[in-house]
Amino acid sequence: MKRTERFSLYVALTALTALAIDGVLPVMPMIQADLAIAPPFSGAQIITVFVLGMAIGELLIGPFSDAAGRRPAVIAGLIVFVVGTILAATADSFAAVVFGRFIQGAGVAGPKIGTRAMIRDRYAGTDMAQVMSVIFTLLILVPMIAPAVGAVIAATFGWRGVFWAYLVLAAGLGGWLWTRHPETLPIEKRIPLQFRRLARNTRTVLCRPDVTPVIIATGFIFGAQLTYFAVAAELFGAIYGLSTAMPGFFAILATGTGAALLLNVRCVGRTGMEAPILAGVVLLGVSGAALLGAAALTQGHPPLAVMLGLGWLGFFALGLLFGNLNALAMRPLGDLAGLSSTIIASISSLVAVIFATTVEAMAAGPVWAIAWAFALAALLSAVLIIRAIPVSSRREIFRAFHIFR
Repeated sequence: MKRTERFSLYVALTALTALAIDGVLPVMPMIQADLAIAPPFSGAQIITVFVLGMAIGELLIGPFSDAAGRRPAVIAGLIVFVVGTILAATADSFAAVVFGRFIQGAGVAGPKIGTRAMIRDRYAGTDMAQVMSVIFTLLILVPMIAPAVGAVIAATFGWRGVFWAYLVLAAGLGGWLWTRHPETLPIEKRIPLQFRRLARNTRTVLCRPDVTPVIIATGFIFGAQLTYFAVAAELFGAIYGLSTAMPGFFAILATGTGAALLLNVRCVGRTGMEAPILAGVVLLGVSGAALLGAAALTQGHPPLAVMLGLGWLGFFALGLLFGNLNALAMRPLGDLAGLSSTIIASISSLVAVIFATTVEAMAAGPVWAIAWAFALAALLSAVLIIRAIPVSSRREIFRAFHIFR
């Protein structure tokens, strides 16, 4: 397999998670209109339950990929994803859709975690950093186009057509991987499943005071974004009456995250991870506080330009935070990097689901939900990050911002 084809496969497998979240956003109102919703279900669960399944799948797939190999782990995840897709596509009740989304989320952990492991097996050091930079740069495009693609498919085939498209995509990726990409983990390097060892190493990771607060902070930040995903359909449909334009608005907001990722690639080598993290937390807090003020002055219905402007600032902040927080949590873990990446992904996703579900349930509308999510995530994350960063590193942050001269 040539380098270009390998990169393309890695990008496609990694992008499945974003496609499964962003592509379904335009059809959420169609699903709710077609299938009766009764408590304890809500439209937002189409997103949050998917992430809950993903969190559980992430916890299982990492050790499985170390024991069975990367290709079996990815293929197993894709098979589970396809099962969930069929359940959702053929559902005759909203509860069945939610259950299918949970299975989809558990399955998507396979390509998400397995692909990262394949990259880690094949590349190291600077080469690995370059590969990941290329992949994440290309992934910037996914949130910009996925809602539009979902809307086009739904306009032709209905909301169920989006799920059938997921099935075709997953099947195609599985065939591509199995026929073209070799196994990257030799048999002699595989680690048998030993639950006692896994429990011991997990305890080692979670007992570190410089790691666990960052994992939880990552969950709050992801939860802020997840809150937006959960209420986006209601925001642009019920509040602004522009549901058909939602893919375009989402693309605008996604450019904020893309701009931050590109800026971070250029600057993080000079400033370190801590300074962009601090900048991201501050900007997210400013965005949330300003949006709270705008919501209070307009009874939860600020002008669309204000909503998009402050939302763009919030998404820019999220772009500064995601990769740097993950790297900050991974930095002290050394030989436990493989297991640690799984733990970080799983626990942060669980925290995000709890955070987003709570905020969405308590807020008095979608604008309020996004505003509170941004503000609270910034505040809580700032406290946790400061607690985790050594005093010497805090001084470096202040120097980076020219607070101390």
